Amino acid sequence: MTNPYRHCSRCGGSELRAAGEREFVCGACGYRHFVTPFPAAVALVRDATGRLLVCRRAHEPGLGRWSLPGGVIEPGETGEQAAAREVAEETGLELAPQEFRHQATLPNEYWFQDYLWPTLDLFYTARVEGTPTTRPDPAEVAEIVWLPPDQALALDFAFESNRRAVERLLAD
Repeated sequence: MTNPYRHCSRCGGSELRAAGEREFVCGACGYRHFVTPFPAAVALVRDATGRLLVCRRAHEPGLGRWSLPGGVIEPGETGEQAAAREVAEETGLELAPQEFRHQATLPNEYWFQDYLWPTLDLFYTARVEGTPTTRPDPAEVAEIVWLPPDQALALDFAFESNRRAVERLLAD
């Protein structure tokens, strides 16, 4: 595994050596740095007819490709709270955290700051009445569509975990 750390986060030293597949140790102070998955919450939001909300990404990674609303879980948040926050931030839809139900947990990778970081994507389902109006955040989302889940599978997803979660949704 490539080392994403340029300097020791304890002493600032630049002599980090691999001590395992995902561990790097500072040669100056012995501090151990690990590459571990970042937890992310991702939402599978369906309308009253069963269509799935899908977003076209407005930034890298995956600029112009499709994804489900989601992002990194912040300190102190539950997965459900993070799913509700991310849906609100990206689409303008306000859903309470208790409306989200865990559907799947899937590994993923996310290119960020010159490194392909592992993530652990926690997928949550939620339903909305009718087909509500959305307000995409232009910094994050270029377009929002509601599609039958089987049609969503034909899209060019930015993340393989999103495609696999839609496949699982269809299988349930």
